[in-house]
Amino acid sequence: MRDMQRKIVPILLTLTIVLSGCTAPVNEVESDDVPLRLSFSAETLDRTEDEGGQFDLKEALQSGPVLALWIAAGCSGCHDWTQLIRESFDNGSLNDSIVNVISIHRWGDIESSDRVMEVFGVEDNNSYYTPWPIILPKESTKLLDFTTGSPTKFSVYDGFNNPGTPTVQLIGQNGIKMWQSKSYWANYTMLEEAMSVAELIIA
Repeated sequence: MRDMQRKIVPILLTLTIVLSGCTAPVNEVESDDVPLRLSFSAETLDRTEDEGGQFDLKEALQSGPVLALWIAAGCSGCHDWTQLIRESFDNGSLNDSIVNVISIHRWGDIESSDRVMEVFGVEDNNSYYTPWPIILPKESTKLLDFTTGSPTKFSVYDGFNNPGTPTVQLIGQNGIKMWQSKSYWANYTMLEEAMSVAELIIA
């Protein structure tokens, strides 16, 4: 009898250990790191230039890298960068078929969309007119998982390293930030650098 007990006890222990992994709940741990591959969806100014009332970064990246200019209505550097990018594409000194240009409003919980429209949205108003989509995320707008489209715990601002204004960033088609500006005032050489990076990643 003792011999049988000695044989049964190890078998029962082994079964308990093996089966415990099958029956115990699996706790998913949410990452504390901002995803490397970025995506988000947010409202636009809903002008003709904005190509609809909702912008989706992953969708925009399907046709090429995205050059994103982070703006604020009262930011002189943002006016300067907007003017340089628009004029560089208008005069042909830069090829606008390489990238999709967007402006992203950085202070959606502070400045109104009406103020953004007044400064950047209307062609007849001033030289800061923006002929590409203007995106209006807020602090509550969540960064999305690039693969699944599910919301993360991070805001869009977190995902892009809480950029100041102005900041210009180049996002590759895989959702990874590839380049960032280093100048408050618009700089054509720096813009050329961004375009060179864009050409390399689509080659």
